[in-house]
Amino acid sequence: MPLPLSEILDYAVRIGVQAKIENLAKTQIENLLSSLDFVNDPKLSLLVTSAYSYRQAARLGKGRITAGLVNELMGKIYRSEGNKEEARFALGLAKWIYEIMEEYQIPRIEISTLTFERFLELLRSRGGR
Repeated sequence: MPLPLSEILDYAVRIGVQAKIENLAKTQIENLLSSLDFVNDPKLSLLVTSAYSYRQAARLGKGRITAGLVNELMGKIYRSEGNKEEARFALGLAKWIYEIMEEYQIPRIEISTLTFERFLELLRSRGGR
């Protein structure tokens, strides 16, 4: 059964916001997207991307929470018989969220409960910097 779109959107917003909180470079999200193509197998690429996210966190000495979120998402997509196209959509959206966070301030929020809908509400209430 495919992962519901609402769950993919929620993970995308959590990954993008957390990456910004952990002060990761935007290129790290771009590298995650690229890592989906390290192997040709559309399902195994999800596992490779999970491993890559942890490798980058270890190498950079930051981003461990973001890596955990990426791992959770990739695992859910993998177990739901999804493939790298779903992952590419989610990580691409996470990059957009990261870019939004460069211009908009949102209050500190518990990432584990942050939803895509709540993120949009926060943006509406805060406006630009």
